[in-house]
Amino acid sequence: MPSTIQRADAIAIVRGLNAQVGRVDRIEAKLMTLEEYVKIAGPVRPPPGDPQATVMPGSVGIIGDPAKRYVWAVAVAGEVWPNLRDPISFGQPLPGNPTPYPPYRWGIFLVEAVPGRMFAVGDAGTTEGWPSSFDKLPNHPPTGYVLPIATPRLTTLAVKIQQPEATSAVMRLTAEVRRIDRIEAKLMTWREYLASGDPGAYKPAAADDSAPVWIVAVSGEIVPQFGRGLTFNWGVFTIDGTGGGITSLTARSDAPWPAFFDGLPDHPAPSP
Repeated sequence: MPSTIQRADAIAIVRGLNAQVGRVDRIEAKLMTLEEYVKIAGPVRPPPGDPQATVMPGSVGIIGDPAKRYVWAVAVAGEVWPNLRDPISFGQPLPGNPTPYPPYRWGIFLVEAVPGRMFAVGDAGTTEGWPSSFDKLPNHPPTGYVLPIATPRLTTLAVKIQQPEATSAVMRLTAEVRRIDRIEAKLMTWREYLASGDPGAYKPAAADDSAPVWIVAVSGEIVPQFGRGLTFNWGVFTIDGTGGGITSLTARSDAPWPAFFDGLPDHPAPSP
């Protein structure tokens, strides 16, 4: 199965997630398609920061054919914080030093095999010491990957937070994001975003046009503060790639998903 990284590389990526992985008692990795993973382990759902809290509805959305999305499923037993170790607040600072969340006993991290980067936390739990679904997953041998068409590579953009953290930041906005049917994040410059066709595109006056920004699109039930209680089908959040703060939200109901989003560029971020 195509992969630009090996099993040891996928494990190293997960071990390097210091804000999400603590003590490691056991760690294993398997290569498969996303379709195979979901068929056996279930949909990718955003777990709450506190393992005792209610699981948020919806699942992480997928662009493209899941049968052609190749992932390393990396299972970790020990101490896992799928939604980051410490609570984070955007807009209003948390008082004092926030109390860290209690850890989960295990988690399954999904690493994209071709770009070689974190995709999402597939699952996490506390009732058992190891995910029983992991042992049922297939494990394909990795093969080399050849680009079907040579395309210019987008430049790397230095950012404060990585893609999983940008997505998680929006998932935690439970007052504004009531239900998640699909969620995706892309990295680009402010100039590229302003040219995207988003009718609500907005750039902070102090932000440089060439500075990085995460654009996070969500479909489901979006209830922004400016909507006076109205519910919208989709929302687009901008997260300053330099400072890490959420700077704006566009929300509309003209379609189930923002049509302009799929055509946006997606620059690579440096490995953490």
